[in-house]
Amino acid sequence: MLGAGILLAATISFAKPNEQGLNTTGSYRFSRNPMYVGYFVYFLGCAILLGSFFYYGALVLFQIATHWVILAEERWCSATFGETYDEYQQQVKRYL
Repeated sequence: MLGAGILLAATISFAKPNEQGLNTTGSYRFSRNPMYVGYFVYFLGCAILLGSFFYYGALVLFQIATHWVILAEERWCSATFGETYDEYQQQVKRYL
């Protein structure tokens, strides 16, 4: 439930970017990637409930792949939003 709540909050925040198109309010004040955090918490909860090593392994692979996607997204955001995003990066952590 926690993961689903984080995802909902992140989705609502994502729908309300500033005039430049950058999301820095709502859940984006606490994490630059709240949707990915929500997915991780949700999938972790599923793995715990199912008690399956397969799902724990899938979660690790998911997080590794997601991290590489996030690094690419950060390069794009830095190129697109410039100094505004760079300052945001210094103020808000990547995950938590």
